[in-house]
Amino acid sequence: MSTTRRTLLAAACALAIAPAAHAQAYPDRPVKILYTYAPGGPGDALTRLLATHMGPLLGQPVVVENRTGASGGVGVMAAARSPADGYTFLLTTITTVVQIPMVMRDNSFDPVKSLTQVANVATQPLVLVAHPSVPANDFLAFVEWMRKQPEGVHVAVSGPTLEVASALVNKGANIKMVNVPYRGAAPAFQALLGGEVKLYFTTPSAALLDFVKQGKVKVLGVTSAQASPLIPGAEPIGKYVPGYVQDINFAVWGPPGVPEPVMAKVTESIRKAMAVPEMAEKLGMMGMTPAHAEAAKVVSITQHEAANIKRAMEIATIRYGE
Repeated sequence: MSTTRRTLLAAACALAIAPAAHAQAYPDRPVKILYTYAPGGPGDALTRLLATHMGPLLGQPVVVENRTGASGGVGVMAAARSPADGYTFLLTTITTVVQIPMVMRDNSFDPVKSLTQVANVATQPLVLVAHPSVPANDFLAFVEWMRKQPEGVHVAVSGPTLEVASALVNKGANIKMVNVPYRGAAPAFQALLGGEVKLYFTTPSAALLDFVKQGKVKVLGVTSAQASPLIPGAEPIGKYVPGYVQDINFAVWGPPGVPEPVMAKVTESIRKAMAVPEMAEKLGMMGMTPAHAEAAKVVSITQHEAANIKRAMEIATIRYGE
């Protein structure tokens, strides 16, 4: 065999075993998960809890980095532009990813193709709550009252997800909630408590239940397809607005082109981490439900969320803040 042929054969063999060798060695340094919003919220806590359990499974620390700005767009784009070496991943809500073309004014971004879907990890419904002065104790009575308010009723919104929620309920129930924007969930909820607004879509939590027990807010319905054990007694809005479902889904993505053997290791570490009993207990305390699902489910939910945002944009002006 000539030297040239031996060289070519050796090169071909090296290329064939390279992916397997890379996967075997992976990871040989810490893995990073980007989270798109500030520390302290339930999504940030979810990310850190997942990272804590993934680390021992991968044999390397998994660190969390908060990349905030542009309604989550900064973190999403940072992940999409990261090297496809399996050392940078993204955890955020699917709605955050879907809205990127509008947030970043970048029509080249495709919510399915511009990232690699890894896994869905948790879900969280929204809860429509009202100031005690609203003379309704359930969604049906609320709709009847709203239809007698021709000027509409103010609803606090603290991000595009909530603006989409109010727009779709307005359309489906033929009512008029008027969005009043706030810079975050805390000031929006304080505005509700103070009576500056009458309505707010929030997330379930032990703190919310305390406010309900104290009579400071009323629960009118939940946005999940089924009644939520997190908010006892609250009926799904979809019971009265056919087809209405708006869960917040938290999922993991990677940049496009991550090697399949590496993806397999990361996917398996997420699956095992989500099966740890502590996950369900701690997520429940934050108003979340573990909802592990593989990449195909992330694609399906992404397409559903994209359709929701498109419908909302057709019937209302959705703002995207910094």
